[in-house]
Amino acid sequence: MHSITVMILAATCLPASAAGQVPNQDSHFTERATIQHGTNSATVVANSPRPLEQAVKAVGEEYGWTINFEDPPYYSQYDLVDATVPAWRTQHPNEKGVTNFRGGAFQSQYSENPNTAGSATEEQSILKKLVSDYNQSGNPGRFSLRSEGKDRFSIIGTIVTDEKGQSKQVPSVLDFPISISPQARDCKATLELILSTLSAQSGIKVFPGLLPLNLLAQCKVIPEGQNVPARTLLQQVLCATNRKLYWELLYDPDGKTYAFSVLPVERAEYDASGNRTTMFVK
Repeated sequence: MHSITVMILAATCLPASAAGQVPNQDSHFTERATIQHGTNSATVVANSPRPLEQAVKAVGEEYGWTINFEDPPYYSQYDLVDATVPAWRTQHPNEKGVTNFRGGAFQSQYSENPNTAGSATEEQSILKKLVSDYNQSGNPGRFSLRSEGKDRFSIIGTIVTDEKGQSKQVPSVLDFPISISPQARDCKATLELILSTLSAQSGIKVFPGLLPLNLLAQCKVIPEGQNVPARTLLQQVLCATNRKLYWELLYDPDGKTYAFSVLPVERAEYDASGNRTTMFVK
């Protein structure tokens, strides 16, 4: 499984005025969401600038589910907050700093039974509940749940708040239709071509984030479909690896760019003392 864990993080560029800054992270934010199990229900508890993404990752790991997550393009003061280090902000009151999402605490309770992990029907029901609860939580953005085929769902940001405080519908950049030549390439080259073509044709920069480079370099794919949504071609790449993988499309409001990461599906396991570890799902 070592080929899955070898990854690369593409570098992003901060504005020159923000060079060397560290975002002012809220000390109340948690590293990951937790799941509390009751008799016939469970509650996921998150606290993060991206609380839904954190909650989705926790639920996915708890049951070994394949769930893609996609940020919407936030841009207004209603969805974003200045996260610049206070000392730097004091010295540079009129310069652009670092922006973060105006997220925070979020929790969702859902029904659970011993067969939950293996039930596609329950997975869809739980994810619908999670998205619905988030959309009513007051945290940034609103999201929708989309089935991407057998045992795969995407949670997609579809609404942001504009500068007037009004809800605004936004499309997913991965729904933008593109075409690439249908020739055999390794999966790494194909994924990079899809993203570069999407960036050029949509006008929105989408660059590689975390990728399992060894795995992608060792498999080949012939992309099928012309003038189809980019997500259709990306899904073909992930399927060609014959591994359980999901993607995260995370937005950088300062650079107005997206990072597209491919990550292994994991499932949490607990020992007799309740200590938690995660294992790759085959």
